[in-house]
Amino acid sequence: MKFTALLTCFVLLAALAARADWRDWAEFPQLQAELGASLPTGAGIPVMMSEASLAPATEPPLYLPQATAGTAPFAGDGVFLGKTITPWSGASNASGHAASVAGYFCGSLQSVAPGVTELHAWWADEFAGEIYYGAPIRSFPGSVQNHSWVGENADDGVNTEFLRRFDFMVNRDLVVATTPLNNGGAMVKWLANAYHGITPGLRNGNHPHTHSNLDGLGRMKPDIVVEEAYTSLASPAVASVATLLLDAIRPGFPEADDPRVLKAILLSGASKQNLLGWKRTGTSRPYDEVHGAGELNVLNAYHILAAGRQAESSSVYRSLRGWDRATSSIANPRRYFFKLLPGQWGTISATITWHRTIPGNYASSTLANLNLHLKNASGFSAGTTVDESISAVDNVEHLFLRHLPPGEYALEVSAGTPNVTYGIAWEVQTNSGPQLTAQRDGSQITLSLAQLDPLETYMIESCTNLENWQPVTTIRTADTTPATTATWQETTGAEMKFYRLNWTP
Repeated sequence: MKFTALLTCFVLLAALAARADWRDWAEFPQLQAELGASLPTGAGIPVMMSEASLAPATEPPLYLPQATAGTAPFAGDGVFLGKTITPWSGASNASGHAASVAGYFCGSLQSVAPGVTELHAWWADEFAGEIYYGAPIRSFPGSVQNHSWVGENADDGVNTEFLRRFDFMVNRDLVVATTPLNNGGAMVKWLANAYHGITPGLRNGNHPHTHSNLDGLGRMKPDIVVEEAYTSLASPAVASVATLLLDAIRPGFPEADDPRVLKAILLSGASKQNLLGWKRTGTSRPYDEVHGAGELNVLNAYHILAAGRQAESSSVYRSLRGWDRATSSIANPRRYFFKLLPGQWGTISATITWHRTIPGNYASSTLANLNLHLKNASGFSAGTTVDESISAVDNVEHLFLRHLPPGEYALEVSAGTPNVTYGIAWEVQTNSGPQLTAQRDGSQITLSLAQLDPLETYMIESCTNLENWQPVTTIRTADTTPATTATWQETTGAEMKFYRLNWTP
């Protein structure tokens, strides 16, 4: 049976110099400045990539970032100096696409994991054959895999079995795999439909918006977006951050050495600061319909990891950042209690991820239903629900709320199936909450509002005695484009006037 692998794009290295560096958008310079010489570089983490041939009819195929005439591992040069490249699919001339992808993944100029010394490379057609025909499926070398290509078979039965085999391999070997969407158009069925991979898209939205179309329709894709022009480069950017995190995980945080935990950390660390229109359309939809969990952010992700494991507890408050690897329970939901002190407002991002169960014959799959809730709490008792992510089809649940008021809260993982291993991660960034300031110029009063929620309605109220507050006007922070600031003016007499904001957090 022939598999046809299709590249998501062709990228010329010469075109990359004019682009802004994705690492700036991911706040990598801030992490560099913070950690200095202790910055993880991916050292000691072996990585693997598969590449479709630029010219499918060419012998040998073009799948390597640098050319080799044989099948033995060889020393890289240029941006791959100090790395050993293993050509698992044999001889190859150099592929510009593969060189760009590998450069973003572990190169010395455009990745965040330049310390990688072991790069394993496969031709995508041969990799697909190893997955589909493997009995058993091969264990591929490399703790992080990147697959910057798309493809599919005419037979959806083949496509479904291939996808299950891929997920089976990821779960068995506990590898992190990035499997990007294609650039625009309809969603191609490999490999972005994978449950166990991380599916990158683009911040500009130039990727399919229809979500999964194989082996469980309507699952939300992408998981995360990157400030890049092509998904082929967004994917190794995510893989590069995963490699940096693994360098910190081994041996510092061994319980986080699990693709479920690492995926939860990346998704909880995803930033919405450049995506003010980000929103969930309902409790059954974990993500924004276009931008997934948000924009890749290595600074946030590292801070979540470095906060350490925060095990579920009914008697201990947990930090405002953290992660856990745990198993589900039907009778006793897993809870993570935390506090926002008086005067503290919090922007919370939280994620759980888990894997589906696939038997050894790949004939079926079962997905447990786990849910994520944010609840008010008091004295380690969970109360009313503030928000929840309760998708019936996804193997990820995600919450994001700006300006959570001071108080006690609990993140709660509930389940319809016991003993399902999940990864959870969260971050609560504190701030002072929405702000209102007033300036008077004669009879003209100007109100300046800051730190608002985008896509929200605020009521401005006024009075002259601090008792009889009356509504004056409403301000919508999404009447034109989403915003976190607003101004409003009123002409009034000489009397003293007081103003306040009224809204539902």
